Amino acid sequence: MTTPTRKRATAAAAVLGTAALVSAFAAPAGAAVLSPSFIEPTAGAKQINLVGFNDFHGRFLDADLFAATVLQAQQGFGEENSLVISNGDAVGASLFESSIQQDQPTIDVLNTMGVDAWTQGNHEFDKGIDDATGRLASATNGPDLAANVTLADGSHPFDTHAIFEVNGLKVAVIGAVTEETSALVSPAGIAGVTFGDPVEAVNEVAAELTASNAADIIVASYHEGAPLDDAPIADNEQSDTFRHIVEDTAPEVDAIFNAHTHREYAYDAPNGASTRPVIQAGQYAENIAQVVLTVDASGNVTKSDSSVVPSFDTFDAEEEGATNPAPASIASDPRLAEIRTIRDAAVAEADVLGAEVIGTQTGDLSRGKDYEPGSLTVAEDGTTSGGVVTTADNRAEESSLGGIISQSMLETVAATGRDVDAAIMNPGGLRADLLDNDGQITYKEAATVIPFANNLSVVSLKGVDVKNVLEEQWQLTASGEVPSRPYLQLGLSENFTYIFDSSRPRMDRIVGLSINDEPVQPDETYNLVMPTFLAAGGDNFHSLANNVGVQDTGLIDLDAFVTWIRGETSGSPEGVTPDTKRNGFEIVGLPENNTFVAGETYSLSVGKFNLTSLGFTQNLSIVGWIGQMELGAQTVDLATPNQVEFTFTVPENGIAETSESRLAFLASQSGASVSLPVIVPPLVEPTATPEPTATAEPTATAEPTATATAAPVPTATTPTADGGDLATTGSDETAMFAAIAGALALLVAGGAAMLLRRRAGSDA
Repeated sequence: MTTPTRKRATAAAAVLGTAALVSAFAAPAGAAVLSPSFIEPTAGAKQINLVGFNDFHGRFLDADLFAATVLQAQQGFGEENSLVISNGDAVGASLFESSIQQDQPTIDVLNTMGVDAWTQGNHEFDKGIDDATGRLASATNGPDLAANVTLADGSHPFDTHAIFEVNGLKVAVIGAVTEETSALVSPAGIAGVTFGDPVEAVNEVAAELTASNAADIIVASYHEGAPLDDAPIADNEQSDTFRHIVEDTAPEVDAIFNAHTHREYAYDAPNGASTRPVIQAGQYAENIAQVVLTVDASGNVTKSDSSVVPSFDTFDAEEEGATNPAPASIASDPRLAEIRTIRDAAVAEADVLGAEVIGTQTGDLSRGKDYEPGSLTVAEDGTTSGGVVTTADNRAEESSLGGIISQSMLETVAATGRDVDAAIMNPGGLRADLLDNDGQITYKEAATVIPFANNLSVVSLKGVDVKNVLEEQWQLTASGEVPSRPYLQLGLSENFTYIFDSSRPRMDRIVGLSINDEPVQPDETYNLVMPTFLAAGGDNFHSLANNVGVQDTGLIDLDAFVTWIRGETSGSPEGVTPDTKRNGFEIVGLPENNTFVAGETYSLSVGKFNLTSLGFTQNLSIVGWIGQMELGAQTVDLATPNQVEFTFTVPENGIAETSESRLAFLASQSGASVSLPVIVPPLVEPTATPEPTATAEPTATAEPTATATAAPVPTATTPTADGGDLATTGSDETAMFAAIAGALALLVAGGAAMLLRRRAGSDA
């Protein structure tokens, strides 16, 4: 392997490069050079082979295949003419088998593979600056780089760069981490640490290296990057952060590696009169980023080639479904056998550590299942006896597990003091059921439910886009095609409810949605917690791209879930129990603009009020209200156990104190409820009857109009950072209902008055 010559920069002030790049440009022809192929050496040419990867995040279970890819990329050039660079987040947000062992197995396999330089990512600081500079830095075999990180006294806790002898040339690698790190990790762990402008830091070091003639080739390794996969460079330059990297990195820098955004791209970006490569390899050991620099006799770069190469998927070319097998010439490398030994031992140890009991449960928490209507055996409380769902998973069905995971994300992020309103979870992120086999929940059981180790993001959306995200449960790809799963049911926190009508046109099926029992307003901003996979628009939820801000909390979904399970167990002898309330009901037959007319008769079909998770509660009756008029309770026919019909006539003299009211339905057994604002005819009081006289027959009096009490519909609230009460707003009428019936009556008491939570703070 190459031997680095390490040098610590001492200057505290950062300076910009003196040569300016073109400030605005369109991508030249061939600027996007994404390719699935290894770059082959050019005969007779002096070349430097750079092999980078980023955001590995402890994905070491297939590390032998990934290492084979890295080794294969060096074959033609020779390892002595190559550099292997980790561009940050090698550890942190890792798989269970790695995270449970403090990511040591990941570091061991990467050391064995032969990483030469380790740029710091934000996740290297997950456990604080002392852990990053101590335990992690001691464990890695190469220099640990972060030129833009300084302590309170101005010193650098990491090397700013490292110099390697490669093919007879001095190659400097300068590392820098995202400036946003302080917002992505716990503040307590990085007290006194400054994360400066990464471009300024790189330029300062590049200027020193150039002035001292210390390096022939300079490579910048940024743990920062562009927001889009393989898009035209002009599109990605809409990001100020990425444009700053491309346009403002000093021209003396010959190649730029990116990371952090988990994207795949390779550009020949303008650099003065020439170009230079800007490249990122995606995430999770899925690819490598290869850059080959051709150098003349004077040490000047005359040509560069770039390629994002997918990792091998098998060592057996005959394996069914194999598309990218590793060649036999690399499969026998002894380092791969050593990596397998490390992996197998780590998995065995994780099995032991994963046996730790983290909580208890009462009842199964499962994903959505295939529903098979038919004859049901149902107890008086609605508990099913089985036979109504199969064990086949169905991502089109709402589930108890999806709701629990969403609730755990919301409560855990809210506990950090962040302003959050609701949470959503993609069904494909749930990889196992949490079954009540013995009443105990182990760490490994929780980890197998959500194994991807996604960070949790807070995505700020206008209300119109919150609605559109739910509309996109009816799926279309970016090209407008219906995918193999035409519907994906999002898991929602318990305070997020909605009403839909699947018979309506696409993007017009969500007819009502509420957060904390307050109707979502199109122009207001809402902060939704979700995994980073969803935040990036995964699973065709394209409207998430319309966000007005995204914040990475630095929290991992599994850690949040484990913390939540421990809390639920400590607060209840039953531990975690399934919530069988469905968040979304289907209502078909609503009038235009949700406006009800006096004297008219309406028929509403109410359905999809049952979950289809294992052990779900079969609702036996559905109660409805409109304004202050009770619509009665409809008994569920078990021949059609997920649908009832309501038929009613709006009285000629109206049904509410105000025209702004609520239509609401309550599933009696599960306690699930939904509501939406409607327009109803205001209540007209009967005219007083005149006194009868001796010469005239008394005038017949009008029948009094029946009135109903407000609906006792259960509500849910979002946890607040300080544990204080939620804000109460509304009319005197609402205050009266609150005093009489409390929060349970407010949902359908009519009008805009109810317990609600007003967001505070900025929209960012």
